[in-house]
Amino acid sequence: MKSIGILLALIFSLLPATQAPTVAERGAPSKITIAAKEEPGERLTVSGRVFGPDGSTPLAGASVYVYHTDVKGYYSPGTNDNRNPRLRGYMRTDAQGRYEFSTIKPGPYPNSRIPAHIHYVVTATGYSERIFEIVFEGDPFLDNDVRQKAATEWSGFSLRRLEKDAQGGWHCTQDIKLRR
Repeated sequence: MKSIGILLALIFSLLPATQAPTVAERGAPSKITIAAKEEPGERLTVSGRVFGPDGSTPLAGASVYVYHTDVKGYYSPGTNDNRNPRLRGYMRTDAQGRYEFSTIKPGPYPNSRIPAHIHYVVTATGYSERIFEIVFEGDPFLDNDVRQKAATEWSGFSLRRLEKDAQGGWHCTQDIKLRR
């Protein structure tokens, strides 16, 4: 019987890991908490709006999926498999295209020089999917290459300045423009 259990464990360990969904359910809220108060790390709130190609028409009901590492730089305890991250959230923008999430500042990957970042996957009916990462001003691993890429409108990077809020946590704004 023990051999069957070991065999089943081996078989399941060889199956490919499932990918977390990248689109929010229809009724998802526009404001969420990703990291509970007990999660180690500095508190961070990110808010913004999703717009159409003109940059001023808000998109209601757009899906915003975000995920990031914990303070130690891991997506899940002891692993960096980003297909099923522990710290992730799903939102749908409100009537004014707004979204907001509360979490912690992510840590950089262990033993790397990649800046800490938050992944975004943003979709809306009739628009192209937008995938990018926000990185933060002041990160010791932020280099000129990433800065230059972040200065380009449709780049895979967005450089954000963090500011302290009234509660002593960090806040930044990330507006998003989609194209058809």
